[in-house]
Amino acid sequence: MIRRAAFLLALGVMQVALAQTPAPQGAGGIPGGLAQKQAFARSLVEDAAVAERIKASQDAEALRLFALAKESYALALGSIKSGDYAAAEQQFNEAMSAMGKARRLAPDAAALAAKQRAEYAEKLQGVESLEKSYRGYLKSIGRKPGAAGSATDESATLGISRLLEAARKHAAENRPGDALRALDKAEQVMRSALNRVLGSATLDYALKFETPAEEFAFELERNRSYVELVPVAIAEYKPKEESRQVIEVLVRQSREAVEQARSYAEQKDYQRALASVRTGTEYLMNALGVAGLVVPQ
Repeated sequence: MIRRAAFLLALGVMQVALAQTPAPQGAGGIPGGLAQKQAFARSLVEDAAVAERIKASQDAEALRLFALAKESYALALGSIKSGDYAAAEQQFNEAMSAMGKARRLAPDAAALAAKQRAEYAEKLQGVESLEKSYRGYLKSIGRKPGAAGSATDESATLGISRLLEAARKHAAENRPGDALRALDKAEQVMRSALNRVLGSATLDYALKFETPAEEFAFELERNRSYVELVPVAIAEYKPKEESRQVIEVLVRQSREAVEQARSYAEQKDYQRALASVRTGTEYLMNALGVAGLVVPQ
């Protein structure tokens, strides 16, 4: 019994002694855990390769976070000098967090290349769809060599083809950044060409038709070409949900106007039929404008 009491007393003394033992100290008397955190934060903030990568990215948010990380690290060093270890720990945490976010915004070469390849594949689909619609529209309006605007059409078509060829060549050579830039240029040329040919729709009315039925058939085809452009414009410009709802309403109104036009045409009332189908086309032009493809009226 006495031995047990002596053992418990000795155990109690050891626990008190351990409780009063200070935490392990690092260099300069800094708590060991804080010293380790300081070393890790320093390795992040002073990583020259990462710093160069962030600067080269020219990403405003990445640059802001990098500056914040350096500032927080400097403040932490100041807190250590003044003996405020709690503040220093928080500031080291802030420095490491900011650096982590900055690094993610400026990925390394391998990660950036993978991201660019994914973006290239997605954008290529969109540009190819736009090119198909552009060529289809030129065919539907029957633009002939020597006609007004035909030289510009041919130049745009050739330029787009060359840019797409360059983009595919860069992608095959594992140069996704150059491939993306070529696609961006092709997209710019495509949008400009689409806006121009769609805006030149008033030229169509100068065409000569032998019969009202022939003119009505032409207007129906013209309307159909606009119908095909709507989903392409939505995919390319990605309008907001409320804009999509407006587009749906305009497309429905166009469809109803065309149905009415067909009814008039069956009755040989081509004057009303032409007016109705052209109204339907105007609805589609407005829908394209809501989507983001500006079509001059």
